[in-house]
Amino acid sequence: MSNKSKYHFNFVGSLSRGMCLIKLKAILLVLITIVFLTCEKDSDTGLNPVYGPAVTKQFGDVSATVQELNFQSNGFSIVGDFRSPVSGEVHPVIIMVHGSGGATRHGAVPFEPLIEIFLKNGFAVLSWDKPGSGESKGEFEKEFRLTERANIITDAVKVMTDNTSVDNSSIGLWGISAAGWVMPLALDKTSDIAFMIVVSGGGEDSIEQYAYLVAQVVACSGGSVEQVNATELNWSKMAKATNYNDYREAVEVLVDIPVVVDFTGISMTEENQWSPWPRDIDAFFDPMEVIQRTTIPVLVFFGELDKNIDPVQGAQAYQTALEQAGNQNYSILVLLDAGHVLAPATTGCLDEHVPAEYVPEYLDILDNWLSNQYP
Repeated sequence: MSNKSKYHFNFVGSLSRGMCLIKLKAILLVLITIVFLTCEKDSDTGLNPVYGPAVTKQFGDVSATVQELNFQSNGFSIVGDFRSPVSGEVHPVIIMVHGSGGATRHGAVPFEPLIEIFLKNGFAVLSWDKPGSGESKGEFEKEFRLTERANIITDAVKVMTDNTSVDNSSIGLWGISAAGWVMPLALDKTSDIAFMIVVSGGGEDSIEQYAYLVAQVVACSGGSVEQVNATELNWSKMAKATNYNDYREAVEVLVDIPVVVDFTGISMTEENQWSPWPRDIDAFFDPMEVIQRTTIPVLVFFGELDKNIDPVQGAQAYQTALEQAGNQNYSILVLLDAGHVLAPATTGCLDEHVPAEYVPEYLDILDNWLSNQYP
């Protein structure tokens, strides 16, 4: 958009004041028209999706046509892969949503067996390099990264609705971990999402989720039940404190638990440097606020031994929220002997080796659910 200070108007010679004003108005009208047309043009070009050449790739036993896809989203340049079954002209599509941390279109967890199942059931599949990883460009704002990621999803949904090879009435989401917050934010921004698959997504705000995680680190390090409970309670109290006394009381408990200090680096902030966390940041977003209004088909997985998010609280929260929504098509499953990413686990603790495979029940249930939803 042009900056007004760039335009300088000098009226000289024998022009009257009235003529000057007429000319000034005419020039301003031209400038406004140019700006309007420029903005309208930018809006029209919008996401600028660009598909690369089609190549055939193998995913397990299934072949797919793969095209690299580039699109723009609120200052982010997104690069990923759009994969289509080789047979048929129009397909439903699943958009894959990463968890936290760096990840490419190929996944921080094994994507290939999931993509194979999606393709086998007739779905096209879209995933992308997370900004900061692979070829996607852009930097998330720390306190609003969940919202910014949700905006990328809604733009990706728009790109899919404009793709003539996609059944735009059957655009679904699959997501893991932090996607359990990102996807509900996206549901609130678009009505074009037809179903959602949630893997180890929390049933509470991410402050409470992190309080659970830190407490489980204490438990896995041999901490007492009292220390575990005190950690979870006081981490939440510290982060949500609205006055310095509450903050100080919570931190005094936390810094007396060595594992908490070692894992988080927490220390006491002086009163003259402390301020409460703003309530509008993503950390306070509870995804159940959206789920309790969600009536599309929903499939939710939790791992029994998950130490990142609370599987018991999560399953109960989803059950309550979906019942409140009057949702008639949902399944919530807690898989035994599975950790956070639904790989086989013995303890689920963060220092346990995570195999590059899933518990078989996960893939079987996913396969059956998709075949029943879209036979």
